[in-house]
Amino acid sequence: MIRFFGQPKYSITQNALGYELFIRQSAKGNWIFPKNFSQFTAQQLKKLSIASIKALPKGVALVSINLDQEQFINPDFIHSMKAVQAACYPVEVVIELTEHHRHIAPNMLVSAAQKYQAANLWVCLDDVGTGDNTVAMANLLDPYVTEYKFALQNFKRGANFSFVISPQLQFWRQFAQIHHKFFAIEGFETEADLTIGDHYQADVMQGYYLGRPKLITLGNDAI
Repeated sequence: MIRFFGQPKYSITQNALGYELFIRQSAKGNWIFPKNFSQFTAQQLKKLSIASIKALPKGVALVSINLDQEQFINPDFIHSMKAVQAACYPVEVVIELTEHHRHIAPNMLVSAAQKYQAANLWVCLDDVGTGDNTVAMANLLDPYVTEYKFALQNFKRGANFSFVISPQLQFWRQFAQIHHKFFAIEGFETEADLTIGDHYQADVMQGYYLGRPKLITLGNDAI
């Protein structure tokens, strides 16, 4: 059995915006991080996504779902995410393209991104500045991407903020402004971290301090 855990997203004024969905698998009475995400089909993801989004509180503006590059370009996943958006309107479905390297040809990523945009799906580059989600990737997909997300948790706790984290944050904030993208920051773990969101003008904020992922309750026969 698989389920989504939802982690809340907030605006800079801490108004609730929506959720990021994280898939988990039931094993011996516990919900665990799946070892192999490729085991889940596009049909499974579609059914679970629709059921989970419809189970969320009223007024949710957006919900994001993570896809790696192989899933992102797969026609079955493209069609499934189109169906999710159609079934869950007016909730904005955000496709977060993960940073994991999968040796996918650039033209295939561009073609897929075009299809998501044409279906009114919001494409986000996840964890910008790491893995494959570099400046080159941002420029490649620029016409079809709506959001960049920067992950504070990718840096070791205690890393020198001024010399290590701040330059990266400043670069991607400016890059987002120049390219007219929303800018999300995740990884807020303390109250003091919230000043980072304010200083770097985050459009979307997310992190354990603001809310941990929680199981979205569905009927036992949902998936």
